Amino acid sequence: MEKLYKINSDAAAELMKDESTPVLLYAFDGFIDSGVAAGLAIGDLISRPDSQRLVTFDVDELVDYRSRRPPMAFSAEGWSTYHQPQLGIDVVHDADGSPFLLMYGPEPSSRWEAFTNAITEVVETFDVRLAVGMHGMPTGAPHTRDWKVTGPSNAGQLVERLAGSPDAALQMPGSAMALTEYKLREVGRDARTIVVHVPHYLAQMPSPIATTKLMQEVGAATGLNFDLSRLEAEARVQRDQIDRQVSEQPELAAAIKKMEDEYDASRNLGAGRLAAQRLPSGDELAAEFEQFLAAQNGDDQHGPFTD
Repeated sequence: MEKLYKINSDAAAELMKDESTPVLLYAFDGFIDSGVAAGLAIGDLISRPDSQRLVTFDVDELVDYRSRRPPMAFSAEGWSTYHQPQLGIDVVHDADGSPFLLMYGPEPSSRWEAFTNAITEVVETFDVRLAVGMHGMPTGAPHTRDWKVTGPSNAGQLVERLAGSPDAALQMPGSAMALTEYKLREVGRDARTIVVHVPHYLAQMPSPIATTKLMQEVGAATGLNFDLSRLEAEARVQRDQIDRQVSEQPELAAAIKKMEDEYDASRNLGAGRLAAQRLPSGDELAAEFEQFLAAQNGDDQHGPFTD
């Protein structure tokens, strides 16, 4: 059976010239990514002119086109464009010029074992020293409190908050991202996942606030230096928009205040009793914010992994 991937020999030769061992960052479209936190980061990184494709995966073997139909454009002349799914690994450089690997694209619909084995081969071929998965997840915290980031150093705190004990084990549906980390650890490679916690009523809209928080933690964990100036500027604009929306609508302000009070009370009560605290539903808040931000931005939101 042919391999699931092809390596660009020119990009590989260029990468091998660097004596340092690279880091691999990865995120897959289709998995949980509240606030499009990882998606915005991927979009920012691959927009740089020095990025180069290193590995191309065979999407025909991995993607179910009927469950995730690729967009096509139709004009008076007929079909004009086809957005072919792309799943691969690029060589990208940080602000200091240090190369690292960036894997992104649709989460495979099938052959997860073969796919993660292929990733393991690539990691060992290029002697990747650290693999980091990244995404956003929804939380019941209000946006006015610190947007927490879960990494290797505080993963136990997340488990304690969700399950009531740092020694507990949580069972949840698997993902290609989680399986990648699991498989890499099986072969002795350093692999971890970094997650930014996004207020649930903001989880459906792209959030540069979340992306900035995420990439700050990724930089601290990997030693890579990211230029976050554009994202930080966009985060300030979004925060001002949200604050203005809240200040202009007393109902929203009251709902946020209630969330703040109950969130603070839950912190004081301790993680073991968090489940007993009922936070307000975020559906109405989310609709209000989405409508407001769409009007401010011209509703030009786009997917993170598109061309």
